[in-house]
Amino acid sequence: MLKPKMRKAQIIGQIFIYILVAIVIGITAILGYKAISAIISKGCQAEQLTFATRLETLIEQGNSYRSVAKQSVVAPCDYETLCLVDASKIDSPGFFSCNDKIIMQSVQAGIRKNIFVKSKYTIGAGYSEFIILDNPNACTCIKQKNKNFYLTLKGTGSKTNITET
Repeated sequence: MLKPKMRKAQIIGQIFIYILVAIVIGITAILGYKAISAIISKGCQAEQLTFATRLETLIEQGNSYRSVAKQSVVAPCDYETLCLVDASKIDSPGFFSCNDKIIMQSVQAGIRKNIFVKSKYTIGAGYSEFIILDNPNACTCIKQKNKNFYLTLKGTGSKTNITET
């Protein structure tokens, strides 16, 4: 049997169809990637808000005189470190030392942030007027373990002393 010969127009038509299919698949992949990235970003923002609210609530509730509570707080996104600054140092930054430039600048500028989370970048996550620290530098950083920050909250009556568990 003889094979039917394809005409040049048919070959060019098939090539054109393959190119169009490749373009449509490429555009679909790009739009899908952008949509998924936006969803992940919004999920991370929601985690940060939940984290800050939960931590601020725990600190506020933990200021009762002589109360001691060991708490774990889920680390938002991919943050590895939680840094806390003594609230009294925000208004009067006198002697203050922290190993992070962003935190140092924030305190020196009097910005109302004393709860920070770090991964590649340092982000101000919240503020609590009840935070006091035993650390003479007035800055304590706690590394996450198993996607959680483990804290011990000791109430002094008007403030909450926070240490790593």
